[in-house]
Amino acid sequence: MSNHSEPSPSPVPPEDRMEQFARLLATCQRKVFLYIMALVHNPTDAEEILQETNLVLWRKFEQYRPGTDFVQWACRVAYYEVLKYREKKAHQEHLFSADFLERFADEVEDFLQEADARREALSGCMEKLRPQDRQLLWQRYQPQASTRSVAQLLGRSIQGARKSLHRIRMTLLECIRRSLAQQARSA
Repeated sequence: MSNHSEPSPSPVPPEDRMEQFARLLATCQRKVFLYIMALVHNPTDAEEILQETNLVLWRKFEQYRPGTDFVQWACRVAYYEVLKYREKKAHQEHLFSADFLERFADEVEDFLQEADARREALSGCMEKLRPQDRQLLWQRYQPQASTRSVAQLLGRSIQGARKSLHRIRMTLLECIRRSLAQQARSA
């Protein structure tokens, strides 16, 4: 965050502010929970910390600058809530030092951002596939589907379906690598 003062945004009506907050919060809850879980390794503690984080996010929502990364802001708030939670539980043994926890938190944030970039790259690469290849992947990754069931459904041999799936996966992997490398060069 920069230290220079910026003009404060124009006031937003309370109902619009609440709706905006709810929309942003809904899009990031899973990521923030996973971020907290990576730091505390206990689902019950993570849920409690997430609830506290949500309260702080709402109380400090006026400080959030629209157009910036809400997930990153929420994870930073969650990090401080994890530290507070650890202080509150100080009588229990901690496996990690605060310094390690801070470095690990930074790594988890980077991982979440990288996962988003990979997901976006995958989406773009999927669009480049031939329609029959997209259909084969879609069929294969349905719940309870297997390569055998997809091959039977499409009237193909199991070995042929396996080879096609392998080729498609390798094509996607290479496309994702190129896409991420291109993003890194242009950043």
